[in-house]
Amino acid sequence: MRFVKGFEYIVVLIAAIIFLFIVMFITIRQIKKLPLSYAILIVDNQGDKIILPDLRLNFRKYEVAESYAKFYRDMYGQQYKFRVIGRDGSEMAE
Repeated sequence: MRFVKGFEYIVVLIAAIIFLFIVMFITIRQIKKLPLSYAILIVDNQGDKIILPDLRLNFRKYEVAESYAKFYRDMYGQQYKFRVIGRDGSEMAE
C-alpha cells in the first residue's frame, strides 16, 4: 500500500512537470511571433500616410508606442489619426 501511495505522488509530479513544459513551449512560441519593434502610422483626414517632423515614431515596446499614439491623438485632435503597427527586423533600418 505504501508503494502505491508513493507511485501516485510520482505520477502527479510527472504530470505537473509535463504541464509546465507544455506551457513554456506555447509561451515561447507566442513570444517568437511578436514583432521586434512597433511604429506609429500617421494618416491625415484624406487617408494619406504622412510623416510629421519631430515626432518619435519607432519604439521597442507596444505599451510605449500606444502611450505616445494616445499623447499625439490628444495633442493633434481630429486633424490626424495615429495607429500602432508591428514591424519585423527587416524594416528597422528605416
